[in-house]
Parts: sequence; structure tokens; C-alpha cells
Amino acid sequence: MLLNYLLFLFTLLLIGGLALDTGILEWRQQRLQQAADAAAQEAIYETARNNGDWITAAKAQASLNGFTDGVNGATVSVGFAASSDGFIDYRAVQSSVTQSANNIFMGLIHSGKSTVTATATGRVIPTCIWIMNPTSTFAGGATFWLASSKMQGSCGVFINTASGNSMNVDYFASLDVVRTRVVGPSSGNVSTGSVYTPPRFGSAAKNDPLAYLTAPTFSSCTYNRVSISNTSTDLSPGTYCGGITMNNADVVLSPGLYIITGGLSMNNSTLDGRSGVTLYFTSGGGSGYGTISATGSAPSGTNFSSNVLLNAPTTSSGGGIPGIAIFGDRRWIAHGSYGLTFSNTYITGDAIWYVLNTGVSFWDCVFTNSAYSGLVVDCLYQYGSFDGAGAWITTDYTALGGVSPYHYDDGVLVQ
Repeated sequence: MLLNYLLFLFTLLLIGGLALDTGILEWRQQRLQQAADAAAQEAIYETARNNGDWITAAKAQASLNGFTDGVNGATVSVGFAASSDGFIDYRAVQSSVTQSANNIFMGLIHSGKSTVTATATGRVIPTCIWIMNPTSTFAGGATFWLASSKMQGSCGVFINTASGNSMNVDYFASLDVVRTRVVGPSSGNVSTGSVYTPPRFGSAAKNDPLAYLTAPTFSSCTYNRVSISNTSTDLSPGTYCGGITMNNADVVLSPGLYIITGGLSMNNSTLDGRSGVTLYFTSGGGSGYGTISATGSAPSGTNFSSNVLLNAPTTSSGGGIPGIAIFGDRRWIAHGSYGLTFSNTYITGDAIWYVLNTGVSFWDCVFTNSAYSGLVVDCLYQYGSFDGAGAWITTDYTALGGVSPYHYDDGVLVQ
């Protein structure tokens, strides 16, 4: 009888010990998962804001959640995730938190430790079209307006306009992007066209996503009132005062920084800066900001008479700004108007156009790239598109170290 009681008691202790150890393991698993999630979310945020020390920041978040790499049997690892084809996916980050610990009761029966691991994978959802006008100033229009046109790409659109008159995708237009966020309410907006992902209205307002960039400084003029007609020529980096005018011209830009006052005007011309250039538009040397325009005739077949071919620098060598091909002086304030206008123009290149306080208008243009492109503008109007091409935007930032140039990109945990 006593033997049976002892066996029964031992069995109860064994079951209780197993249950307790299992509960402790589940509790530890939950804590590890919280730490892994926090690390992945921090990695998303830090990579989105272009912090080169994002792995350290992510591990610090795991530490704040109770698990420090190399302490108390914990191992914390953070890095880019691999895509399905085995290559590095620069838009996905992964964290892993592992800890080995002694069992409490089961350790009385056998020696050994239990190892628990939690992983989390996050994906940055890049935004590449930033419409920064805080309050719409248009009569019957919108700060973001697609008219009989198409925009598509593997990124998102953010519209910082707080009023209801912020977004218009008309009946013959289509918007096919990953995400559209609008600060203002849904009332007053028009979406009679095809919007493949429903916009999220009432989003939080954001500041300039490129505010960290240092603007070039105007000092003195290198060239004055450059006019090029009916010829082909090369231009070198420098300060161009009084504007650049091109008429039936083909101009090749050597790599580097071009500071331009008085604007840029192109008519049936090609501007080729594919070697890596930054064009900074400002005032000085007796000239104001001017405007930037490119005008072509209706295309013949697939050929345009005006072409803007700009790749941004990948390094700061030569004074260029990595990722930025067009940079408008932040003091150039023209809310609700278009300081940049393009019609019947083919536009291509891996580049971001950054003109925070004035707008861009595309009329029957093609806007494309091979790796990445983007706009940070006051307002955007896009009408028509030759052969239905419209605007195609992608976000492969491999040439820029795999990190988005923008701050404030969003991200989600996907696993």
C-alpha cells in the first residue's frame, strides 16, 4: 500500500513537474517572441530612416525586452532576410532570439537544458511618391491628380494634405500601388477610376522625409546664361547662373553637381545625365529660381523628341547627392503651382526628384526607371500617357546600399 502511494505521489510530482516546466517554456517562448518582434520592428524603422547601425539598434530593443545577446544564455541575431530564390531581400529584415536554460523539475530526472527560439520577419513598405502640400490650394483639382493616366509600382503614395481636396483619380485613370495614405478625410476626394488598393484616409501627417539632406551652397557663377541650339555638346559640373536653355539640342552631363539659377528650359531636346548627376535649382547671381520645363512634339512611334535621362549619383564623389537627381531649394515656395512641367517627354533614370515646395506636372509623358525612382513634391498632376505607359515606379535601392533614402517608410511584421 505504501509502495503504491509512493508510486502515485512520484507520478503526480512527475506530471506536475512536466506541466510546470512546459508552462515555463511557453512563458519563455512568449517573452522571446516579444523580444524578436520588438527587434524586427526596430530594424524596420531604422533601415527605413537610413540608419547604418540598425542592427545594433534592433539588438538594443531585444535587450530592453529582457534578452541581451551573449548574456544568460541568450543569442540575438538580426539581418536582412533571404528571398524565395535565396538572394538577399533588402526590403525584409529578420530577427532571431534564442535562449538555453536549465529545466527545473525535469532536471532532477535527467541533466540537460531546453533551448527556445523565436523569430520575426518584417518588411519595409516603401513610399516613393510623397505629396507634401499641407492644404490644397486648387480650385476643382487636387494635390494628387491622375487624369486619364496610369501610375503603378511596388511602393506607396503618401498625401500630406489635410483638406478633403487632396486626391483625384478620374474615370479614365488608374492607381496600382502597394499603399496609399492620405492625411485628410475621404470627403471631397474623387476616385472614379481604378484604385486597386483602397486609400487609408485620416493618416498621421509627416514632415519632410528627406529633411536630413544638406542642400548645396551657392557661391559664385561658373557659367552665365547658357543657351544651346541645334547642336550636341557636353556640360561639366559647376554653377550655372541665368538658367540653361536648350532648343533642338542634345546635351550630355558629366557626373557631379550642377547648381542652376534661373531654371532650365528644354524644347525638342535631350538631357543625358545617366553618368550620375545632381541638379540643384536655387537662386543667386542675379537670377531667381525660374522654372524647369521640357516640351516635345507628339512622339513618332516610340520615340520622343524630348528626353530627360537622369541617374542620381551613388556616392557623394564630385559633390553629387546619392539618390537625388533633382533637388529644389527648400526656400523655393510655390504651394499649389507647378514649378516643373513636362509634356510629350520621355523621362527615365534611377533617381529621386526632390522639390518640396513646388509641384510637378506631366502631360502625355512616360516616367520609368530600371531600379528605383521617386518624387517628393508639393503637388502632382499627371495627364494622359503615351501608349498607356504612364508612370512606373520601383524601389530596388541596391545601388544605395540596399536602404531607402527616405525617412518614415512604413513596415509590418509578416511572420
